[in-house]
Amino acid sequence: MIWSAQRKLDGDPEAALLVLQKALQQQPNNSEAQRLLVEAEEKFVKHVYDKELSPKAVPTLLVAPSDLTLQEIDPQAGFVLSRINGSWDIQSILSICPFREADCLRMIRDLLKRGVIGVS
Repeated sequence: MIWSAQRKLDGDPEAALLVLQKALQQQPNNSEAQRLLVEAEEKFVKHVYDKELSPKAVPTLLVAPSDLTLQEIDPQAGFVLSRINGSWDIQSILSICPFREADCLRMIRDLLKRGVIGVS
């Protein structure tokens, strides 16, 4: 798994991130996986900010709050979603979330792709 993550690190940091998270679930004390996870997170965050989302973008809810119950949203993504108020930018939202920056960005991207939120 470590070898696979290393190979994906430069081309697809998100895939490397997922592989490393699985590796750490199986071997939480693997120091090489822990080191590579930090590197993968940094590369993933940089990629998202460079190519997809500005940290100053302001997400807004596109779905009526009553319709959110019909969406399959896990508790962590629900927490992030509850911080989206149309005033705070992504950087501000991430600063108050108790999750890792890369994980929060993945949740925001998923919500965007699903059409639950939009950004301006």
